[in-house]
Amino acid sequence: MYKNFVSNINRGNNALEFIDFRLKDDKYRGDVSSQHNRYTRNEMVTILRLLDKYAPNQSLMPIRTTDLSDRPENFPEEETYARFCAEVKARIGKGTQDAMRKNLFVDFHRMGLIVRYSHPNLPNDPYAGSGVENRFASLSDQGLRLVQAETIDEQFYIFSRAVDILLGGFIATLLRLLRDPDFKLKHIEIHEFMFFASAVNSPTSFNVGFERCVELIRSYRNLAPTQRRSVIETLRVELQPDKFPGDKTAKRHYDNWHNKAAQIYHLLDQTVYFEMRKRGREKLLFLRQGRVRSFSQKMRYFQNHRVSRTPGFELHHVVPLGWSESEEQFKLLDNWQNMVYIDGYSHAKITQNRNRNVVMTANEEDLLLSDYNDGEIYLKNKVNLLYSPDKQSVMLTYNKELLDAVD
Repeated sequence: MYKNFVSNINRGNNALEFIDFRLKDDKYRGDVSSQHNRYTRNEMVTILRLLDKYAPNQSLMPIRTTDLSDRPENFPEEETYARFCAEVKARIGKGTQDAMRKNLFVDFHRMGLIVRYSHPNLPNDPYAGSGVENRFASLSDQGLRLVQAETIDEQFYIFSRAVDILLGGFIATLLRLLRDPDFKLKHIEIHEFMFFASAVNSPTSFNVGFERCVELIRSYRNLAPTQRRSVIETLRVELQPDKFPGDKTAKRHYDNWHNKAAQIYHLLDQTVYFEMRKRGREKLLFLRQGRVRSFSQKMRYFQNHRVSRTPGFELHHVVPLGWSESEEQFKLLDNWQNMVYIDGYSHAKITQNRNRNVVMTANEEDLLLSDYNDGEIYLKNKVNLLYSPDKQSVMLTYNKELLDAVD
C-alpha cells in the first residue's frame, strides 16, 4: 500500500530510506502531544488566572459537554463557564466555549496545570479518549503555582516544566542532542525534528537511539539543498489523505504532520531552554544562550564510577532536566549524582513512560527506577547499568533530596 516516496531522490541515502520506512508505520507522526493549538505563555497564564478568578481556591467549575452548534443555550450550571470564556475571549482574542473545552483545556490538563473530572470526586486521565466525559475543571496544584509565581523567571521555569510534561519529557532528548559536544549539532531544523529527532526512543517501529538519530540528521544534511527541497515538496504533494484508501489511521497527511512539529517548536521557543530562529523558510531550534554548560558533570560520572564509554549505553538524568523550576534547580539536576549510564533499551522504556521513572531504589548492587504507580525499570549492574556500587548510597540520598526539592 505504501510506496517509497523519497528514497529515489538520492539512492542509498540513509536518511531518505528512513523517512520512507517511517511512513509505513501508522504512528508516523509520533507521540501524542499538541497539534492544533497556538497560544503563548502569557495567554496561558491569563487563562489560568481567570480560571482561578471564576473557580477560586481550586474549586470545580462545571463546563459544557456539548458543542454550541448542537445546543446554543447554556444550562444554568454552565453560566460561570460561559462568563469565564467570554472574559478570556475579550482579553486575548481566543477561547470560545468549544475551543476551551476541546483544545486548550486538553493541553492544560496534559501539562498538569488543570484537572478535569467526570464527577466531583473522579478526576480523569488527561489522555482519556472521547468515551470519557469531562464535566468539571479546576486548577491543579501546579497550575496554582504558575498563577501565583512571584517573578517572570519562576513563571518561565514552571511553564517550561509544563511543556516538558506535555511533550512526554522530550526536552531532555533535545537537550542531549544539542548539548552533547560529540554530536556537534548547533541546531535542529524543523524537518529534521519531524523526520528524525521525534523518533528517538519512540514506542514505534521506527524507534532510534541518539547516535542513530545524529547519523540520520548528518545524512540528511549531506543532501544538496535542491534535494532537500525536493524531499519536502514530494511529501507535501504525495501525503494527502485522499491518496490513501482505508480509514483515518491508514491515511497520511503532510500538513497535519508539519503542523504538529510547528506547534511543538512554537512551545519550545517559549521555554527557558530553546529559541527558534528563521533562516529563509527554515525554522531552526537552538539552545537558548547560557544553556550550553560544559559536560564536566558527564565526565565526573565516568570518573567517579570508573567506567568508560560503551556502545549501546546512554547517560540518563534520573530526575529530568525539564523538571527544573529555577536556575538553581537546573544545576542540581544537571549533576553526576543524578545520572545513570544505562543500555539503550532501558532508556527507551523510560522515555516511553514519559520520563516518570524518577524514584531510585536498590536491590543489592542493582538499581530500580520507578514512577509513582506500577512502572518499574530494573537495572542490573554490568548488564543494563554501568556504575560503581560503592557510589550507590550517595546516589540514593541525592535522589531523595532532589525529589523533595522538585516534586
